[in-house]
Amino acid sequence: MIRNNLKHFLGLMLFALVAECSFAQFILTDKPATDPAVLTGKLPNGLTYYIKKNTKPEKKVELRLVVNTGSVLEEADQQGLAHFMEHMSFNGSTHFKKNELVNYLQSIGVKFGADLNAYTSFDETVYILPVPSDDPGKVEKAFTILEDWAGNATLDTTEINKERGIVLEEASLRKSANERMGKQYYPELFNGSPYASRLPIGKEDILQNFKAETLTRFYKTWYRPNLQAVIVVGDMDPQAALAQIKKHFSHFTNPAAETARPSIIPMAERKADMGMVVTDKEQTLKLLQVNNLLVKTTPITTWGEYRETIVENLFNTLINQRLSELAQQPDPPFLFGSAGFGPFMRGYRVFSLGAALNDKPVSVAMEALVATTESVRQFGFLTTELERGKTTLLTQSEKAFNDKDKTVSATLVQEYINNYLTGAPMPGIANRYAFLKQILPGISLNEVNAVAKRTASAQGKFALLLAPEKNRAELPDNTGLMNAVTAAYRIPVKAYGESTVASSLMSQKPSPGKITAQKKNSALGTTDLTFRNGITVTLRPTDFKNDEIKMDAWRWGGHRKYSLADKQNAENATNIIQQMGVKDLTPVDLRKFLAGKPLRVQPYMNEYDEGIEGNSRVNDLETMLQLVNLYFTSPRSDEKLFTTYINTQKGFLKNLMDNPGNYFMDTLTKFQFNNHPWATMFAKPADFDKISLARVNAIYKGVFNNAYGMHFTFVGNIDPEKIKPLLATYLGSLPGTPKEVSFKDEGMRPAKGVLNFTINKGAAKQSMVSFTFTGEAPFTNEEQLKLQALNETINIKINEKLREELSLIYGGAMFGAIVNRPYNHYTISARLPTAPENIEKVADAFLAIIRSAREMGVTQKDLDKVKKNLLLQNEEALKDNEHWLNILSTSFIEKTDPMWIKGYKKKVQGLTVKDMQQAAQKYLRTDNYILAVLNPE
Repeated sequence: MIRNNLKHFLGLMLFALVAECSFAQFILTDKPATDPAVLTGKLPNGLTYYIKKNTKPEKKVELRLVVNTGSVLEEADQQGLAHFMEHMSFNGSTHFKKNELVNYLQSIGVKFGADLNAYTSFDETVYILPVPSDDPGKVEKAFTILEDWAGNATLDTTEINKERGIVLEEASLRKSANERMGKQYYPELFNGSPYASRLPIGKEDILQNFKAETLTRFYKTWYRPNLQAVIVVGDMDPQAALAQIKKHFSHFTNPAAETARPSIIPMAERKADMGMVVTDKEQTLKLLQVNNLLVKTTPITTWGEYRETIVENLFNTLINQRLSELAQQPDPPFLFGSAGFGPFMRGYRVFSLGAALNDKPVSVAMEALVATTESVRQFGFLTTELERGKTTLLTQSEKAFNDKDKTVSATLVQEYINNYLTGAPMPGIANRYAFLKQILPGISLNEVNAVAKRTASAQGKFALLLAPEKNRAELPDNTGLMNAVTAAYRIPVKAYGESTVASSLMSQKPSPGKITAQKKNSALGTTDLTFRNGITVTLRPTDFKNDEIKMDAWRWGGHRKYSLADKQNAENATNIIQQMGVKDLTPVDLRKFLAGKPLRVQPYMNEYDEGIEGNSRVNDLETMLQLVNLYFTSPRSDEKLFTTYINTQKGFLKNLMDNPGNYFMDTLTKFQFNNHPWATMFAKPADFDKISLARVNAIYKGVFNNAYGMHFTFVGNIDPEKIKPLLATYLGSLPGTPKEVSFKDEGMRPAKGVLNFTINKGAAKQSMVSFTFTGEAPFTNEEQLKLQALNETINIKINEKLREELSLIYGGAMFGAIVNRPYNHYTISARLPTAPENIEKVADAFLAIIRSAREMGVTQKDLDKVKKNLLLQNEEALKDNEHWLNILSTSFIEKTDPMWIKGYKKKVQGLTVKDMQQAAQKYLRTDNYILAVLNPE
């Protein structure tokens, strides 16, 4: 009673404070508003629905079936069956026999795995179905699919038995260091709750042997309308969508004696401190985590409670900025660190610290993490930190608001999923932005500092260290780890201080360069500019996003122009410069200056190209261009930060080859190219001892102190006339003198013939079958399209034959491309993970698919599926800035005609079965490939 009265009193106080503000739009004691454009409700049987009309992309609707059940609700004999049930939803139902569902969706352009998908977690199962909405028949059938997922699975015993192999293959893929270590620490992390013993993948013996009625029991218990939600977001009339929901879901009923679904799964508070050190020989990094407290969450019922989440969000942002600064300092205590309040399992939140460790003792990282959080708890944040955090948060929300009518449907869906599963508010983009504008100015430093006070808890702490087994001797034991935590909290801490933040990037603007030529291409909607210094620019205004500008610039060159002695210097030059900053600004200084300006600028050098890329909001375009200019003219050199970069990279690479997949790919690359010195997938730690700061600076300046020949492409909400003066100032002024721009062919060529090799590495009983086809071939957009279509038709057969018919793999795919430089060639690879005993079967079945494509071609049915998907992808891509940027900038660097984009639809429609057979004969030669196999040790 006292508690309720106090809450009522505080509510009145908050109301009074808000009422005094004439600009107030939100009353803190009110229930959070819901986006008025969202139609929500329940059918009489309890099924919940969310519907929102959204026309980005056009003629498409995103459908979701959310089932409020997951692996944590399984009985002892059902472990793994929540996930197995998800699989069976695709394997026969009232309206779709086995394989009919996937075949039908592929025929309308929906790609299995990429578009059509589902996932099962501890607490929920979500089915994902994006479909075209321009045909009422397709929409009707899509809702029929959701209906069948919701309650019409046939669960045929034959199909269940066939699916066992696929699910077991998926389970095999998860057998890694993470899985083995997780099984050791989950019981302690989850403190005895059912989560520890109900991992979604389940138990292999149950998956192999469960009876069909056991799966049916799970299905009938938990797949019921009052535990389901249907979400419809896209280019569809809401009332029409509601009519479909009523038609397809109203007939479902709930069990007469239904099993209650717990709102949360009980999890006990930790009574005593505990440390746990877990190692594995395939673990590549030392990872540290400390959970300080576990608290129950309650649904947010007022704007005031929603405001509290914003305050906590600010706390998380500010403390992680401090930890990021530590990682960027000379001689950092860890590779990276994090801290904050966040969700744990459903209904619970934790405050946790975490870090990836370098070669220093664990105690060093522990002390740095604890010192950072304790400094905040005892002394609080600075006003300048809070203001930067507020600015950043508001800017992010403002950008979303500016583009709210251009937000894609798939992005909006998650808010409704969260609302259904956890009761999270769904104010929508406009309400959230308006609310932040109202409340952010009033959030005080004391409020954010008060969040820091909550990081101290009387609960027991749980400290976890995951590490490579070979480091065991230098690691603490369980008690030693907990002692390190206790000792870290006893060390006195100091208040944080910071130097003055820069107020500008440039003290004086450069003198503008001159535009010497310009022309327009009305067909492409582009404007091309040429500057006196040899820079060229393509501008492509779009209205796809209201507040987005994307930029890319490059020319021929790259790090393979340098000698082998300079290999590491050249490959790392641009990354090292970014680690050191520009002008007199370190990366930390830059981050602080750019608070509230979500822009990115990144110089790069790859094998055969060099350039700079970035993106910004419309209002931040000048700042982005200033930063571009500085990366050309004023790169910063810092010996200490250089050393930090070197040591950090060594830390990441030190144990990388202990991962079987990494070792396999690195070995395959060397084998493929006959151990050519440039043929390395991953660098070694010792390689970084060969890097010299002086040489890095010389290489970088040798590339970027002359911008001649660099071609910039800008796509987005730009006005060509307004942007010209800015381009003249910051790009036209760059140093540029005529020079030859070229790349170097280092002579690396793949081995020829039919070659085989096997690698034995890894503890888990899992294998990888890899095929690689290579050869020389001229590049054209037409040939690239044919190869892409061939890959996709082969992938349909891989799924049908190796997965669905033979149950040999969970997933696998073929992919590849034709490449222009350094010479005209193609590379096609197939990756087919399977069990060791199935290697020969998988290899034979795959080669049979290849031979069939060469000898008889692909089927018209499969080709039509691929063509439909390519056309749908292209229709969406033509309204995406990134796609246009890629087309225009790639056309420049590869010297191809960008008008190809205009004829793409006709080229796809013109693809024939004969084209596919000719492509298979040309690119999938059975007398020239590598068969590589990864086996366990």
